[in-house]
Amino acid sequence: MNRTVFVRRTLSAVLVLAFVLALGVPFAAAQDGEGRVVTDFLGREVTIAAPPERVVGLSASITEMLYAAGVTPVGVTEGIEFPEAAAELPTFGSGYQLDLEALAALEPDLIIANAQLQAQLVGQLESIAPTVFVMTLTAADVPANIRTIGHVTWQDTTAEYVAEAQEGLLDFVELTAPEEGPSILIIVGTLGQPNFGKSSTYLGDMAAMLGATNIADAEEDAGPFPGYTQLSAEQVLAEDPDIIFTVTRGAPGAPPIPDEMADDPVWSSLTAFEEGRVYEMDNRLFLESPGPRFVEALKELYTLFYGGEEM
Repeated sequence: MNRTVFVRRTLSAVLVLAFVLALGVPFAAAQDGEGRVVTDFLGREVTIAAPPERVVGLSASITEMLYAAGVTPVGVTEGIEFPEAAAELPTFGSGYQLDLEALAALEPDLIIANAQLQAQLVGQLESIAPTVFVMTLTAADVPANIRTIGHVTWQDTTAEYVAEAQEGLLDFVELTAPEEGPSILIIVGTLGQPNFGKSSTYLGDMAAMLGATNIADAEEDAGPFPGYTQLSAEQVLAEDPDIIFTVTRGAPGAPPIPDEMADDPVWSSLTAFEEGRVYEMDNRLFLESPGPRFVEALKELYTLFYGGEEM
């Protein structure tokens, strides 16, 4: 068996294991009878007096990590479809615009908040329940945050088991990924108002782990979101990336970026477009919900990069 096939088959087995673990393992929660203290992403020391019974997460990403740690929340932000059970829970607005009255009505005794979206609401959230802020920017942040969630919910055993499996996967990818992969471009938004993702973004970081070279990495951050920059059409044409990843986000009904490229003589002249290597990526999996499903995302990226037999 050659090395490529061995790597694919071995990584596939690791991915399957880690994906199962990402949904959480039903170990018993630790019951040490004492309160717990954690320093959250904002540097705040938060005390949780007793094992919480009514937990909420304030983004899709956090909700997925709660389930992975063995915690079933009592409510979720709008639009969550994974896990399926989450779609049946009460909602309290979106991660970008919370309905604080609906949140308070659920009577949570612990809130896990998104530091990128809700840091300005710390006082209002704390008036409802003890609040722990986490931040998930890359795949490596996921196991660390699952450990934090496990600690403050007394689900240490489950969280540690899942986190170790995920870290093992990340170590394996680092050791076995090709050193020289394809050159890539990441576009989020629309073709008229694009943001070009660098390797410091969630999708960009996973692509870099698999050996990709991002043509936007040399540019300074620019725009409303960290990790994104602006490129001219001339720069893109000069680099002519092997693969283009797109995540269309704009006004309702905005056409997918690959469809816009088809009608543009400049973009449609790129090698990636001519060879059918422009891919519209799932918004949740690759942008909005950085969490335990990075396992699935890595597998999809590997197949798009290197083709042939799946990992």
